[in-house]
Amino acid sequence: MQRLWSFFLIVLYICSFLTEYHFSYDSEEIILGKKILDDLQMLFFFSLMGVGFLIDLVRMREDRNKAFIFLFLSLLLGSLSGGVGAIQYQVFSFIMGGGQ
Repeated sequence: MQRLWSFFLIVLYICSFLTEYHFSYDSEEIILGKKILDDLQMLFFFSLMGVGFLIDLVRMREDRNKAFIFLFLSLLLGSLSGGVGAIQYQVFSFIMGGGQ
């Protein structure tokens, strides 16, 4: 279960990185690719939250002091993934010479 949780978190970061890579410019019109990537981000965020809750249920049966750690981490890391992915793209772009 923890591997699945890690996989969802990694895919969430990759989706945010790809959104910034392909659609870094501001546009008034809705682009289909950006909408698909945004929908994928929402899907994997809620999947991450669900798996985090299931992991916490199992861990809570073993030790009550470890309750809701993964749910809190899912909420924190999942909500920060969009900004972190965008910042990572900007840093990689600047290092590789694409920055201005």
